[in-house]
Amino acid sequence: MVKTNFLLYNDFMKEYKETNHSLIYKSNSDLSLYSAGYEECLPGHSYGPTIRSYHLIHFVLRGTGSLHINEHVFQLSAGDAFLIPAGKVSYYEASKDDPWRYTWISFLGINSQMYLYQLMTSAENTYVIHKLNSYKYQRLIANILSLSGTPTSQYLQANGILLQIMAMLFEDVGFQESSWGKESLVDEIKFYLDMNYAEKLKLGEIAKTFGIHPNYFTRIFHERYGVSPKNYLTNLKLKKACRLLMTTELSVAVISASLGFEDQLAFTKSFKKAFAVPPSEYRRQSRQSSGSVQTL
Repeated sequence: MVKTNFLLYNDFMKEYKETNHSLIYKSNSDLSLYSAGYEECLPGHSYGPTIRSYHLIHFVLRGTGSLHINEHVFQLSAGDAFLIPAGKVSYYEASKDDPWRYTWISFLGINSQMYLYQLMTSAENTYVIHKLNSYKYQRLIANILSLSGTPTSQYLQANGILLQIMAMLFEDVGFQESSWGKESLVDEIKFYLDMNYAEKLKLGEIAKTFGIHPNYFTRIFHERYGVSPKNYLTNLKLKKACRLLMTTELSVAVISASLGFEDQLAFTKSFKKAFAVPPSEYRRQSRQSSGSVQTL
């Protein structure tokens, strides 16, 4: 049986998934297509929560739906695109009254995260780009879905189209090359912390990633934001912890692990130092009297 890259799930969904190269091969490329597709969703159709190993961009063509990511909720409609980075828990759902239709493209590669972050820092809402002509992107993705030729030919054609799509997005968000240089280094680092706070980050490794000395990293961050990067990261984690304690039934142990604390004891110690009460008591108080509990 001949292996095919084209998948037709039903009358409402079609996908092209590049299967002739391994994920390792794609990950070591500069930028490589993983999949592209189109779906006309049924009312209330949802996907997730899930984590992917590749980056994903959806372009909403018609209808409405919602995206849940990093505790943010976005209501989306035609002309919006939503961006889901690899490694992030996401959930999205079509409206029950006016379900959306969207087209998507996913990719990975050595520089894929940088390209995605450049788009996200240029977008108004980080994970969402508004006021796009979604149909010009649909036309290009439709070209991927109708590729012909050998697997190698399809791979090269599909990656060429991916580059076109990324170039168009950079134009549409008004990305300024000068804003992604050394002058905005500290902003890039802050954005990195905002995106990856749930990981077990080490400040020395972050400094190395950005090619600077740890002491210089601490100094420029404090000068810009009035707080050390270590304290900024801790405060960010604790803010997220407060929200999870107030809005979910997740155990303290699960919340601690999900936010990248060393262990539950370290989390409880940091939380009690900031709020004078342990996490479980914070949860109890917040539910007794909403809004009366201290926040950072």
